[in-house]
Amino acid sequence: MDLARLTERSRSCPRDVLAGAGHRGPFGFERTLEQDAGFGIRQLVDVACQALSPAVNDPYTAVLAIDHLSVIFCALARRPLGLHVVRDDSGAAVIITGRRFPEYLAVMCGLIRRYGAHEPTVAHALLRLLHNCAVVVAREDERCAAIEEQAGIVITDAEREVTQPIDLALVYAEAEAVHQQVAKNRWATRTSGKRPEEPPNP
Repeated sequence: MDLARLTERSRSCPRDVLAGAGHRGPFGFERTLEQDAGFGIRQLVDVACQALSPAVNDPYTAVLAIDHLSVIFCALARRPLGLHVVRDDSGAAVIITGRRFPEYLAVMCGLIRRYGAHEPTVAHALLRLLHNCAVVVAREDERCAAIEEQAGIVITDAEREVTQPIDLALVYAEAEAVHQQVAKNRWATRTSGKRPEEPPNP
């Protein structure tokens, strides 16, 4: 998939259009951490998945990787994501493709969850990440829905793979915190822009 493309036929290349619109930055064939959040996310996801493999079996390292991912996702939750259109003075436009927040979340949670569904500490760490995102995302309905959806999938997989119910106590508590925060965000959306101290029980 192209990282950027022109919306119309033009002798200008995307680099020239971006420069004409005042955007500055390096161009190249390799992905960079500075320009591509997905690249850094995938590297940390790979660390977590490798740590959870039967050959390594190191859930502590996986949890550390998830905690680092939490910082990244909390930053992404506050930012506009998706397609970005840049135009120069001539009217030529470049569309810079990008994932939306739910897509980033699904890729990250899905890979780690499938490798670590049998380990309660990993499920708890994923839910803690989702709760942190729910706190900062506020009234973004699409993002709140994505957070709640991923939390439900984490719980479903953990219940299937973990045999001792007591091992899921912290997991259930964190899932409830996610649910309560999402409900609080939705209640705030229905009010006149004011966030209530105590929303009704969901």
